[in-house]
Amino acid sequence: MPRHRHLVLTVLTATLVPIGGQAQDTERRRTLHEGSAVVTTDRAEYTIRILCDDGARPELGFTTEANRLTRQATGRSNMVNLRLRPWKDTEDVSISLDGGGIAWIPQPTSAGGILSLDVVLRPGTFVRNGQPVLVTYDMWKAGDIPDGETHVHFEANCASRDPSAPSFRQRSGPSL
Repeated sequence: MPRHRHLVLTVLTATLVPIGGQAQDTERRRTLHEGSAVVTTDRAEYTIRILCDDGARPELGFTTEANRLTRQATGRSNMVNLRLRPWKDTEDVSISLDGGGIAWIPQPTSAGGILSLDVVLRPGTFVRNGQPVLVTYDMWKAGDIPDGETHVHFEANCASRDPSAPSFRQRSGPSL
């Protein structure tokens, strides 16, 4: 009697669900406060839409609203991305501006819900011994930072949003 071997193939499928997922992202957006910031460099002034962690205290953290959301709401894009974030378990904040650099400073204090700040940003990366180096908080604190700087002034308001945001204007006159 011939023996037949049967091959059984089992196909398993899995559905990947991101941890936190879209529901968490939507919930986080609901808890963020809509505001705006005016960012001034030596060449231009930008009014951008920001999302803040606290509606009355911008120094607690904010970031530029995602351009897909800004374009959907206004038809225009934020031309710069500014972020202010508390730095881990320190009393410092990290401030970064795309194309402008990064800085770590002691946490500032807002007045009347508006954070007005002048800051000098340094490049976030540089080359040392032919290798790219990412500037870290420890390097910054030790003064091991690259040459080059960008002077930036910004005013962040987390309690209300400027209806003209996003906008851009070229600066003329003395640099900061």
